[in-house]
Amino acid sequence: MLTKANNEMAVWRHKAESGEGGVRSEEMEELKRKMNAKVTELEAQLEAAQSKASSMEKVKNRLQGELEDLTIEVERVCKSILLLCYYCHQHNHCTQNPLYASLRE
Repeated sequence: MLTKANNEMAVWRHKAESGEGGVRSEEMEELKRKMNAKVTELEAQLEAAQSKASSMEKVKNRLQGELEDLTIEVERVCKSILLLCYYCHQHNHCTQNPLYASLRE
């Protein structure tokens, strides 16, 4: 949008300077004012979007770290369960347990 507004402003500036636009100086000043206001508005929107993107990137990184931590914890718990089931198997307590079979794979 910012590029479009700048291009439109350049076209009107060229027309006014070359005399082909048929635009009076008062009208030209009004157009400049409107275009500058639009450029300012679009720059503010761009800055807000960039700030939000930066914030979202930080959240994404935090969540990825939490996911890695949880994955490590799940692996640790699964190893503990496997050891427990192995112990039970040695003593014929849980050989029929489907969890034991799935953890051995």
